[in-house]
Amino acid sequence: MRVDRVQRRLGRTAVAAPPGRWDETKLLDWLSAFIGCGSDIDVPVREMPRMYAALKAPPGVTDLVFVTDARCRLPADVQKGFLDWKRSVQARLVSLVVDNPPGDLSAISDEVHAVRSLAPDAAAVGRVLSL
Repeated sequence: MRVDRVQRRLGRTAVAAPPGRWDETKLLDWLSAFIGCGSDIDVPVREMPRMYAALKAPPGVTDLVFVTDARCRLPADVQKGFLDWKRSVQARLVSLVVDNPPGDLSAISDEVHAVRSLAPDAAAVGRVLSL
C-alpha cells in the first residue's frame, strides 16, 4: 500500500517510513505541523496498536518512533497494555522528545532522546530519524 493512501486512512498522526525509501527533509516538514499543537495525554499510545495493524506492519522487524513536544502522562493500566502489545508484536519504541522531559514515555520506550529542537544536525535527531 502506498504511504499516501495509508496517511489518508490513518489521518495525520502516522506516517509509514520504510528505511532507505524516504526523505528526512519531507519527514521533518510533516512533523513541524504537529509541534506545539498536541497535549500531554496518552492518545498516540492508546491508538498505536490500531495504527500498527492498519499499516500491516510486519511483527519483529518494525520499529516505532514517537516524536513529541509534550511530557507524556500514562496511567499504569495504559502503560501495561502498551508494553504487553509491544512485546506481542516484537516492536521497539524509540521516542524523541522535543524541549520537554519525556515523562511516562521513559517507562514504555526502549530508547528516549530529549532534544532542544528537531535540528537535523543534532546527533539524537539524526540517529532516530535515520533508523
